[in-house]
Amino acid sequence: MNPSEYFSQRLDSKQPDLARQAQAWDRRAEEVGAFTVARDDMALHLVRQHMDLSGKAVLDISFGAGRHLLEFLRQGARISGVEISAGMVAQAHRKLRASGLPYPPDNLVQSAWETLDLSTRGWDQAFDLVFLHKSPAISSVAMLKKVLQASRQAVCISLYTHREDSLLQDLLLGFGLMRDPGGIRVADDLLAIFNLLYAWGYLPQLQFEEHSKTSRHDPDRIVDRYASWLWRGADCTETRRRALRDTLRHRAVDSKVDTRHRDIVGHLLVDVRRRQPGAGFDDHV
Repeated sequence: MNPSEYFSQRLDSKQPDLARQAQAWDRRAEEVGAFTVARDDMALHLVRQHMDLSGKAVLDISFGAGRHLLEFLRQGARISGVEISAGMVAQAHRKLRASGLPYPPDNLVQSAWETLDLSTRGWDQAFDLVFLHKSPAISSVAMLKKVLQASRQAVCISLYTHREDSLLQDLLLGFGLMRDPGGIRVADDLLAIFNLLYAWGYLPQLQFEEHSKTSRHDPDRIVDRYASWLWRGADCTETRRRALRDTLRHRAVDSKVDTRHRDIVGHLLVDVRRRQPGAGFDDHV
């Protein structure tokens, strides 16, 4: 098996349940709606190093509650986006309307990336930048090729490569679940994407950043977040969510729950116009 086949198999091993993904993110929409873009956001910094976004067409895949869409709008970009969660789409519209900046509401589409038809929407090679920030949308080789198909200039992909969370580890032990494998699964995603792009003749750039800090949370606001990490799909029952809420409230000190976490995020940027001639390439568009 050659490297391209190996990494294709790794990426294609996913079996996403899109309906349950949408449900899980709907539950977290209000929480995510409060997120903002950090001043030193490395993904935006990487994009700015390579292109001026003024007047550019940008597609944000899995745009969540719209925090990066707002930044693109502020920089003069023409924004479009796709997001699986109806709750997230509603949060994004609220955020963008509150900014007072004009934007085309119809360009924000509520859909899974896996089911969206690029040709029907006129999105084939329609964007100067295709942007994915911690998005699960690249769930197969076909979905990675679809990302490339939408871009006429650049693609930026940011994914966790390692995650540690002390509260999650305690909860896993408390509920008798297997300990989390320390981010191995998400690290494999970025590694597979990088190697496939390279095998296809592209020259992806890759940067990493690490954050370590202690955070304090209102127990009720993080129930959905930790429930989605503890139990997958149908296993995330309302009974288990209630038990988790009770556990978090019991752990709270001064109405807050502490967690120590360490994250490593990889940021990949590729210019789709630059590809090595003669590379083994699977006619991706």
